[in-house]
Amino acid sequence: MTSKEQQVTEVIEGLGLGMAAVGTTRVTSAKADLERALSLAWSGWGHSGDYPLIERVQKPENELRAGIFGSNRRTNAAVVWRERGDSYVVDIALVNRTPEEAARFVGRRPLGEWVLLAELFLGALNPGDIPVSDVTV
Repeated sequence: MTSKEQQVTEVIEGLGLGMAAVGTTRVTSAKADLERALSLAWSGWGHSGDYPLIERVQKPENELRAGIFGSNRRTNAAVVWRERGDSYVVDIALVNRTPEEAARFVGRRPLGEWVLLAELFLGALNPGDIPVSDVTV
């Protein structure tokens, strides 16, 4: 069984992969905006139940935001979120890897499912400007 930290890491890396796949790698670092978008994305994503240790906490968005905040300290990560001023920038840490290639190193979920999470997240951050991906689920 995986720990809550491992589940958070997988979701945060997967979210970053999905964002990279739709071409958006920079988002605000404002705590309230991030937590609202994470909450809406998490509650709307059909696979959140696959992460029961995140689901059990009272505010999953707090756990996920903390995972983003701590991401740049992780070693051997496929995807890292780096804070740059008032933004987070998603960086695929695996050299010369596309999101499709990097997805093999983030759990067992296909990239298309991470793209769905990313679209929900980005849509909540920028209502009316939801990216449309060409990645199949």
